[in-house]
Amino acid sequence: MTRERRPQADLVRLVLDPQGVLQPDYRARLGGRGAWVLPLRAHVEAIEAKPGLLSRSLRVRDADTSGLLERLQAANWRAVADALSLCARAGALVGGKDGVRGAIRSGALAVVLAEDGSPRLMEDLRRRASDLLVVTVPLDRGALGAQVGKGPRAALAVRRSKPGRSLVHELRRMAALR
Repeated sequence: MTRERRPQADLVRLVLDPQGVLQPDYRARLGGRGAWVLPLRAHVEAIEAKPGLLSRSLRVRDADTSGLLERLQAANWRAVADALSLCARAGALVGGKDGVRGAIRSGALAVVLAEDGSPRLMEDLRRRASDLLVVTVPLDRGALGAQVGKGPRAALAVRRSKPGRSLVHELRRMAALR
């Protein structure tokens, strides 16, 4: 859309399905012509409003772009959930109030918050992690804990690791698509 050059890892590929509906190809594995776009809410909304923006890349006159933002957010959420699970298995997540505080002090990459955490704890962690990525995910404490194979968790710190960097990448996309 902007024709700005970016690394492929920063972009998301969009393709047309057989019915002419624009779909996110989040893993960039589907066949056919595609268009690479920045996963920013403003860009996706512009594509939805003006389907002809991608006509040159896709070599079609108009594509059905309705609901693209929701489909892209759903694909991103699946990637976040998968990355959370991988981080948990790799030991790249720290839970518990004191554990998260300690991880923030020792160089965590990010903090993941449940949407129903106590406001006092959330504010405390946001203040302590002011220079880190802090993202609230659409899960309650029980669901966040279950996602990582633990009991209820209001907050998780992401340790420096390869799975941690992948999770942070997807969390940044999530924040940009909100």
